Amino acid sequence: MPVELNSVPEAVDAIRGGEVIIVVDAEDRENEGDFICAAEKATPETINFMLSGRGQLCVSVLPEVCKRLELLPVVAQNDAPLKTAFMTPVDIREAKTGITASERSETIRRLASPDCTTDDFVRPGHVYPLLAKQGGVLRRAGHTEAAMDLSRMAGLAPAGVLCEVLDDSGDRASRDGLVAIAKKHDLKIISIEQLIAHRRVSEKLIRRAAESKLPTKYGDFQIVVFSVEYEAQEPIALVFGDLTAPGTAPLVRMHSSCFTGDLINSLRCDCGDQLHMALNMISSEGRGALVYLPQEGRGIGLAQKIRAYALQDEGMDTVEANHALGFKADMRDYGIGLQILKDLGLSDVRLLTNNPKKTEAFNLRGFDLNVVDQVPIVSAVNEHNKSYLETKRQKMGHNLPEM
Repeated sequence: MPVELNSVPEAVDAIRGGEVIIVVDAEDRENEGDFICAAEKATPETINFMLSGRGQLCVSVLPEVCKRLELLPVVAQNDAPLKTAFMTPVDIREAKTGITASERSETIRRLASPDCTTDDFVRPGHVYPLLAKQGGVLRRAGHTEAAMDLSRMAGLAPAGVLCEVLDDSGDRASRDGLVAIAKKHDLKIISIEQLIAHRRVSEKLIRRAAESKLPTKYGDFQIVVFSVEYEAQEPIALVFGDLTAPGTAPLVRMHSSCFTGDLINSLRCDCGDQLHMALNMISSEGRGALVYLPQEGRGIGLAQKIRAYALQDEGMDTVEANHALGFKADMRDYGIGLQILKDLGLSDVRLLTNNPKKTEAFNLRGFDLNVVDQVPIVSAVNEHNKSYLETKRQKMGHNLPEM
């Protein structure tokens, strides 16, 4: 039975009032729930309650705080699976030992103060600052960023307190267990996915950086290059015709960059074929858009993709190779692409894809984007990509014919 969660505005109101809430993340990530409150609202009673979660008590802060306070990463090379950015632990200078709930709450409130300085703290201490990414959960879907975001959205200092919740056996509390805790203590409970969806509705991260006409062998497109706040990537939209005219929903392709397939016609994948098929199909219909997203190798980057190729040469399939390198089978994110489609004025689309997960990406709450049809885009099979395409069909659920 699905867990009924509170709304993001309800959670923000609770944070604003100094309350503790529970935030859960995806079941395929940590599958964890954290107690979270605003750092500037931390009291001894609040901290004492959060410590009952029995996880590590931390404070998420932005890069400028770490720079001002000379807080450094606790290790030079962070190879933790989720890259949790632990910084120099501190205590308020007036503390005796720093371990009490009262001392930790004082340390936390001081960390949240815009005028705190290095002289306010001693190190090492008992409060662990975590470096949150600028942009919050829209850049990293973690509790560190969620705690910072919720505090900022509540109109408070962008610093949040978080502590993992463990059950009586010392393992991560289950969803049902977290709901029981929330009911027992009258706490609001939301998910990071909800927070992402809410922010994607209320905040725009993209802007048009440049645009021009672009004649191609498939006809005359309009090219629009976007900049993304907090990121160096420059996604592209290739637009054909009037997307907002009445009629059948436009064809749309969300295409992730593939240097080997798109640029040099590699036979190991179907990416280049799909790119050109999509442009041809869009121009033939008279209108549509292709969004080109710079997320090479299903999000793992070019170097890692080539390492995966080497593992495939030794007998692994594409999924096994990604897993052997420490990645999920598909690391791509379509949030920026969805924002681009909204910027282009789209609501209903016919999505050019064989991948049902792309269709699911449109179902994030908050976007007025509706996939009215999933249009197949099946390229020719060759001896080099047959196994790759079969793996896509069998292990990744792509709608492809049997080879």
